[in-house]
Amino acid sequence: MGRRGNRRQRRNVGAVLATVAALVALVGGMGASPTPSAAPSPSAHKVTFVYGDTGEPGSLNPMTGYLGIDFYFWAWTYHLPISFAVKDLGAAPDLVTHVDTSPDGRTFTYTIRDDVTWSDGVPLTARDVAFTLNLYKSNHAYLPQTYVKLMESVTAPDDTTVVLKSTQPTSLYSGAVPYLYTYILPEHVWSKLSQPKNYDNVPSVSSGPFYIAEYQRGQFVRLERNKYWTGPDPHIDEIILRIYKNEDAEAEALKQGEIDFGYFDSANVLNSLKGQPDIGTEVGLVPSFDELAMNNGSAVQPAEGIFKPHGDGHPALADPVVRRAIRMAVDSKELVDKVLLGYGAPGTTVVPPVSIAGARWSPTGDDLLPFDLEAAAQLLEDNGYKDTDGDGIREMPNGGRPLEFRYYVQTNDQNTVKTAPFVQDWLRQIGIKTDVTAMTSARLGDEINAGTYDLFHWGWLPDPDPDSQLSYFTCDQRPPDGQTYGNNDSYYCNPTYDRLFQEQRTTLDADKRFSIIHEMQKLYYEDAPYAVLWYSANLQAYRTDTFTGYQPQPAPHGDLLDGYSRDAALNIRPVSAAAGGVASESTRARGIPAGLWVGIVAAVIVVIGGIALVRRRSGAAEERE
Repeated sequence: MGRRGNRRQRRNVGAVLATVAALVALVGGMGASPTPSAAPSPSAHKVTFVYGDTGEPGSLNPMTGYLGIDFYFWAWTYHLPISFAVKDLGAAPDLVTHVDTSPDGRTFTYTIRDDVTWSDGVPLTARDVAFTLNLYKSNHAYLPQTYVKLMESVTAPDDTTVVLKSTQPTSLYSGAVPYLYTYILPEHVWSKLSQPKNYDNVPSVSSGPFYIAEYQRGQFVRLERNKYWTGPDPHIDEIILRIYKNEDAEAEALKQGEIDFGYFDSANVLNSLKGQPDIGTEVGLVPSFDELAMNNGSAVQPAEGIFKPHGDGHPALADPVVRRAIRMAVDSKELVDKVLLGYGAPGTTVVPPVSIAGARWSPTGDDLLPFDLEAAAQLLEDNGYKDTDGDGIREMPNGGRPLEFRYYVQTNDQNTVKTAPFVQDWLRQIGIKTDVTAMTSARLGDEINAGTYDLFHWGWLPDPDPDSQLSYFTCDQRPPDGQTYGNNDSYYCNPTYDRLFQEQRTTLDADKRFSIIHEMQKLYYEDAPYAVLWYSANLQAYRTDTFTGYQPQPAPHGDLLDGYSRDAALNIRPVSAAAGGVASESTRARGIPAGLWVGIVAAVIVVIGGIALVRRRSGAAEERE
C-alpha cells in the first residue's frame, strides 16, 4: 500500500459576476456527474458522508495508483481475492471463499462467490479474476506487479473457479495471509482498453457497495451507491472526499460542520480540535512509517536489465558509511516528541510494529545505530570524509566534492517541513550541509524517478505481510530510466538482499520464512538507504453529531474509515438513525457544503444590491497548487 492542500478572498464589484458564474458552474459540475447507465438515478435528497484530507489521489486507476489515499476508493468499490480482517488485518474471505493448495505449493485453486454483480448489471465471474491478474502482470502495473511476479499462469475453467500456478513453491497464494492486494476489475470494461494505464476509471464500474462517480482535481472525489450491491446495505448514499490545501482550513471546515470527518498529519491541529463541541478524535495505530531517504547512486550504478544510470545524485550517498553516519545523526525520539508531539514511536526498520505476528525485527545492542553526533562525525572522519578547507563542510576523500545535499520535503505534509530544521542542524554538526526545498508530492515523485535528488522525506503504509514492502527494495524495482515509475525510490541495490528476498518467497515453513525476513531487515538497516524516522499514528477527527458507527481497523485503535476494507462504508450511519429515528436527509445537496450554498446566495444578493465586496468561504473549490 502506498503513501499518504483557503484563503479568504475579497473581490470588487467588477468581479462579482465572475464569482457567481464560477460558483454556479461548480454547482452544475457537481450536480450533473456522469454515471454508469445502470447506476441509480441521483435524487435531490441523499445521506451524504463528507470527509476531508489535504492529499490528492495519485490515480483512481488500480493499474497506476500508489498513494495511500487511493486505496480508500478501491476498498469501497472493488473486491480483493482475500480481504483484511477488521480486528488484526489478518486474512478474511472476500471474493474467494476457499483455497485448495497442491502438495508442492505451486498450484492454488480458488472458489469464487457466485452472487456478485458489477454496478452496470453484469455478473462478476472467475473470468474477471483471471483477466485482472493477467492484466496486472502483462502491463507491469505499478503496485500489483509485486503480487503477481511469481505467477506462472492463471485461468478460469468455470465461472466460480480460478486456478493459479506459481513458478516456484510459495505460501503467499495459499490464503493464509491477505497477500494478493489486487483489486479485481471488470473484464468487459478493461479488455476494451488499448492503454489501460491511461484509463481515468471515472466513472468506475464497481463490484463493491459504491462506485466512483466523479473526480474534480484539487476539489473532490464523489462516490455513489451501487444498486447491484448484494451485501449488507450501507446507511449512506454518497461518500465525498473534499480536498484542502492546508490542515487549518480542513479543521475549520470540520468545526463548521462542512465535513463530517478529517485526516490530519499535524499533532498541533489535532490537539486544537480536542474538546471542541461535537468533535471526537481518534489516534489510530496502522502499518506506517516515515523515512529520510537517500539517493544510493541512480547516476553511478551500472546498467542492469532495464535499469540505466540516470539523474545526478551526490556520489557520496552511494557509500553506506555516509548513509550510516546520517542515520546516527538523526534523533528519532526528539522528532517524535517535538514534531509528532508524542503521537508515534521512534523508527528503526522498514517493518513497522503493526504487522503480522513474528515478521518484525528490531535492532538491539550492537545492531543498533544510536543517535550519537560525535560517533557519526568520527565515522566520517575515519573513512576519509574530512573538512580540508575549514569551512565546516566535509569533502569526499582526497579533496573531492563537498558533502552538500539537496533535501526535499512536501508542501502537503507539514510534518516533513517541520522535521527539516532538526535534521538540517544535526547534519550541519557532523559536517554535512543541506539545502531544503519544499515541493508537491507529485513533483517529488518526478524528481525521484528522474534521480535528481539527494535526500527526501516521505512515508509508507506497508501491507501487514512484509513481502510487498520488502520487494520494493530489490534491484529490479528501481526507477529504470529517469521517466518510468519504480517503487525503489532510494535506488538501493544489493544482490544479497535480492537473494534473501527470493528465498523468503519460496520458503513454505513460516518460522524459517520469518528468520530470512529478519535477516533482510537487518541488512537493509545496516546499509541505511533509509533512515526510518518514526512510526506515525493515524490522526483523525470527526463530528459526533452527524455520523456514528465508526469501526477502527485494526482494533481497538486504528483507521476509522478502514483503508484496508469496506467495513466502514457499511457501518457508518447518521446519528439520528443510530438513535432509532429516521435518518435525516443530508443538508449537502450532492455533496456541496451548506456554507457554500450560503456563499452562493450571498453572492447573488451582492450582485442585485450593487455591494462593492463579496466574501467566499475558503476551501470551497480551490485548485491545488
